[in-house]
Amino acid sequence: MSKLTNVRERVHQPFYDTLIRTSGLGGTIQPVGSPTNLFTNRARADEIVALTNLDNGSTLPSDQSHVTLALRCFTWFRNPQIRSAAPGANVQVNNNGDYSQAGAAAFWALGGGLPGDGSSIGSIQDVYRLHWQSMEQLHWSYGTGEKFSITNMATKYFPDGGGLSGDMGGTSDLIHWQNGTPDHTAILRLARAILLPPRQNVKCVANISALPAGGQAAAVGAVTAIGRNMLSLVDNLNAVDGIAKVIQFCFDGLFARDVQ
Repeated sequence: MSKLTNVRERVHQPFYDTLIRTSGLGGTIQPVGSPTNLFTNRARADEIVALTNLDNGSTLPSDQSHVTLALRCFTWFRNPQIRSAAPGANVQVNNNGDYSQAGAAAFWALGGGLPGDGSSIGSIQDVYRLHWQSMEQLHWSYGTGEKFSITNMATKYFPDGGGLSGDMGGTSDLIHWQNGTPDHTAILRLARAILLPPRQNVKCVANISALPAGGQAAAVGAVTAIGRNMLSLVDNLNAVDGIAKVIQFCFDGLFARDVQ
């Protein structure tokens, strides 16, 4: 279909890309590292729609432009719901869980080890750790072309402004934490809009810095037998622990596109 020459429409359109999206069972787009560049042309899996809605990867299509008015970071983690092999076998699990244990060591084998060496199935406390580590350790830089407009700010600075919200709350294992209160007033409105002109690349980098142990990691057991550093968000995101993990970064604003 041909487009109308010199005619464009402006719409409200967010664009996002994904740092990690995994069930925690070993499947992920790629291991998380630091730094990691988002909005690139790297190869994508079949689940591209869930990973990004910027199909070109690093630039807007067809000489289109974007006026970025807000930046958001979506973080979501969910602890495993394990189904016991027999009713009543374990009072802490339900028959209507997500995963079933085919054998005593079946789940631990996914991580290549046994309980206690850093491959254990995630708990409520592990989910909580992922939330506070992603708020503090994960820092974002965003801009266009070769320059950053915002440099090295923690995830906490970019509330998502929607979705599920909750707290530890009693003994429940249905924990849904959220980066910001679940309403659209809780977003980062930029003091000055960031312009993404036609044919200009999106520049977005995620850096992760583990909490320092001051040389005491071995003494306090922060590093497991398989070398997993529990003080590092990188290690905890890449762990095969059954915890569902999603982190996505979004630039939100006015999108000028062709009219057909």
